Amino acid sequence: MRQTVETVLRNKDGTDELITVDAGASVLDAVAMMAARSVGAVLTRNEDGLVDGIFTERDLLVRVVHAGRDPATTPLSLVITREVRFVTPGTTVEAALALMHVNRHRHLLVIDGPRVHGLLSIRDLTYHLIRHGEGRFEAAVRDAAPAAPR
Repeated sequence: MRQTVETVLRNKDGTDELITVDAGASVLDAVAMMAARSVGAVLTRNEDGLVDGIFTERDLLVRVVHAGRDPATTPLSLVITREVRFVTPGTTVEAALALMHVNRHRHLLVIDGPRVHGLLSIRDLTYHLIRHGEGRFEAAVRDAAPAAPR
């Protein structure tokens, strides 16, 4: 049976709450939210409630720190990634991982029409494969490794 990203979202430890920050907030506000929630990315939404962009640890590193911007005074809207990669709930885990690898993204939005189902990281997908994968590789990893802390 092919595993889908919908299954990963259902089995994901922790909350399925989407963490969003207002695009007008400062980078420092977004980083504080990311640190408080122990996540590597937050979403921004526009006035209509639609996803407007994503702010990731990589955005912080490249577009803020490396660019010499002040996190306290830089609006999030200046440094977010506007092209958010996405998949549908029925996308296979393998296809989602391939998309992330090819495009060098660590996060994928899971959407179906206007409905946002969640945000997945490459860690979520690999953890799911290791825990629930049906192949020899996954079984070998499960047998050899102690339980990963979450």
